[in-house]
Amino acid sequence: MNSNFSKFLGAVCVTVIGVLAATPAAAVDLTYGSWLGTKNVAHEKAFEPYFEMVRKATDGKINWKLVGGAQLANGPATPEAVGSNLMYAGLTMAPYQPRMLPATNLIFSQSLPGDDYLASVGAMNEVVMLGCPECRNEYERNNAVAFAGYGTAPYLFMCRGNVASINDMKGLKIRASGGGVDIVKLIGATPVSMPPTEATSGLERGTIDCVLGAVGWLSSYGYMDVVKSVVNAPMGMGGPPLMMYVNRGVWKRMTPAQRKAHIDFAPDLVTNMIFDAQIAVERKTVETAKARGIKFVDGGKPFADIMRQHDKAQFSLNADNARTAGVSNPEVILKAYIAAYAKWKGIIANKVGDDREKFRDALWREVYSKVNPETL
Repeated sequence: MNSNFSKFLGAVCVTVIGVLAATPAAAVDLTYGSWLGTKNVAHEKAFEPYFEMVRKATDGKINWKLVGGAQLANGPATPEAVGSNLMYAGLTMAPYQPRMLPATNLIFSQSLPGDDYLASVGAMNEVVMLGCPECRNEYERNNAVAFAGYGTAPYLFMCRGNVASINDMKGLKIRASGGGVDIVKLIGATPVSMPPTEATSGLERGTIDCVLGAVGWLSSYGYMDVVKSVVNAPMGMGGPPLMMYVNRGVWKRMTPAQRKAHIDFAPDLVTNMIFDAQIAVERKTVETAKARGIKFVDGGKPFADIMRQHDKAQFSLNADNARTAGVSNPEVILKAYIAAYAKWKGIIANKVGDDREKFRDALWREVYSKVNPETL
């Protein structure tokens, strides 16, 4: 960034923050930058309804303006863009900046086994908001405040060729992140780090052979036209992508009531993202993919064995990697995460089922009712 532009940007940011500080009763427009495609369903179904809830709750004083399509920053650049006031909030993925966010990346790296998707999302929010002081410290260190995490449905292998077994995948180049990196290594393939938005062209050009990700990505990231086969075997659930990664100066200059509004509606943001922009899209995507001739191959025992092998080894490996990256007590964070997942599996089984309102209420009761906006 050249010095003249930096000076201009700094002047703009000082002006906006000055408005928040000097006249908290005045309406303020704040820019939210998303690297998701401009027509991504998450914008319509999750972010825009949430921003409207906040706007109404603050009597129109806080107006978030969403700018999609990575027009302000791509995924890897988002934490720095928010911290430096290029934009005031954005969607943040810790694996894209593991040195900036090592504690959050530790959580992302721990693949949750099974397919209890709602329980995984509850656990991710609980550990980030209540069970990971080092996460909060790293957000503060990077001039940010973070909340409202969501998770991905069980990751599957989606490939540009016809893949029917683990042997077919040996030696392939596979886009992976978080805990998926070690899973890819276990099957004898090569993990490739890249944002899912860039994997479309990677599949088209043959730079990568497969993507390890949520099946909804076939539609949301445009893989549908190039993927020929999907291995239908759950290969771990990861997260959380942080939907509200907010510039700390902007957050602190809001009034207490304005900060509270953001937290009060955080469960709604997460719930809308999960049910309307994840589950609904995934179901429709599978139907469309099958109709278009994409083969869904049963992974069976060989892939289940890979996940068991991975789960047995990942705790120590992730803890060691996190400690090397600067996390002081990685075992404490991982134990809190594993315990939260077990707890949330019970909550989902006994109290929630697949009821969205009950899930939203559980998320408020177990997590966000216990979050103090003034201490973030």
